[in-house]
Amino acid sequence: MERVVEEIPASLRDNLSKKLIGIILDTSAKDAVPAEMAKRIIYLWRQDQLSTPAGLKALVEAALMVSPEGTYAAFNELGLQKVAAEIRGMA
Repeated sequence: MERVVEEIPASLRDNLSKKLIGIILDTSAKDAVPAEMAKRIIYLWRQDQLSTPAGLKALVEAALMVSPEGTYAAFNELGLQKVAAEIRGMA
């Protein structure tokens, strides 16, 4: 996952992180994201690192748990079809 996340252009990382946060927060399944992962995301948010490779990795993992199709759609909306395909292949 680290290698795939690092392929995301720096210019798109902030927009992608916002889309993934939206997917995670919009879920009605409150237990979809494990507590430890939620804590990691909150820690990265406090450190202003959600747009870094480490932050995006955590967000992608959580968003895939909540809504795989929504996650792939977020990548596709930003023109990251290749990355979406690679992530889909890992699942």
